[in-house]
Amino acid sequence: MKLNISEIKINPRIRQDRGDLSSLKQSIQKMGLLQPIIVNTKKELISGFRRLEACRQLGWEEIEVKMIETEGDILKKLDIEYHENLGRLNLNSEEKQKYAKTREKLLHPHQSINKFLFWLKKIWEKIKSLFSLKS
Repeated sequence: MKLNISEIKINPRIRQDRGDLSSLKQSIQKMGLLQPIIVNTKKELISGFRRLEACRQLGWEEIEVKMIETEGDILKKLDIEYHENLGRLNLNSEEKQKYAKTREKLLHPHQSINKFLFWLKKIWEKIKSLFSLKS
């Protein structure tokens, strides 16, 4: 379901600091919004504060939302906001490197084959030279 960004109400939140949104904006520009924000039936933001702000800064007028019922349950709204942020874990440097290597292999699969062929040719040349010495 999509909502007009201007309709979404932002009440006081746990997270006050948006942080640097540049990498999030780049991700959204490249891949789209992968996770919808969460609002209640009153169109109050429950979670996705940074995603909402990134899309707003990108000039989006509408955003994908998941609507949940909180029916005035302030504790439920608070718990959802907290747990949505708590469960997230950034990729470490090894995981980022693995991503980059795997992506490179998928973009250029011929490079792996070329390396294999290069070494196969070297081995073949060595074998040929061994047999030419015995003649």
